[in-house]
Amino acid sequence: MKKFIALAAFMVFGTVTGVSQFKFGAGANLILDDSFFGVGARAHNTFTEDFAGQASFHYYFESGVTVWTLDLDVHYSGIEIGDVESFSLTPFAGINIFNVSADTGLGFGVSASSTNLNLGMNGTMPLTESLDLYIEPKIIIGNGGSFAIAAGVYF
Repeated sequence: MKKFIALAAFMVFGTVTGVSQFKFGAGANLILDDSFFGVGARAHNTFTEDFAGQASFHYYFESGVTVWTLDLDVHYSGIEIGDVESFSLTPFAGINIFNVSADTGLGFGVSASSTNLNLGMNGTMPLTESLDLYIEPKIIIGNGGSFAIAAGVYF
């Protein structure tokens, strides 16, 4: 699994030339069906005028278990909705890896993970010259599927 994640990240961020914009982000994420609340970090790289890649990691605060997600998404900005200067809305699709683990109290732990599909929209609005606000609702399709919403800032 680690090799797959490393290969996917390399493919998303390392193989395309003509990079026009790279930014980091931080924010909060809420998985509504399971009521998981967490914080996360993300890296967003614009490859062409129409396509960008994004990798994000979220850690959720749950009592007695460790829950995290890793998302690798491709954003398409070829659709213009509204005033692009002040607000952009881009659809995206990608892979979601959901992991939960717990200590049994018997000297060993148990864990489970699932790989799912992300479908969503990313709304971004500039706050300052170097700071953008984002909100990102998405549907997670597959085993452990749900609806999630993330919000935060890009630096």
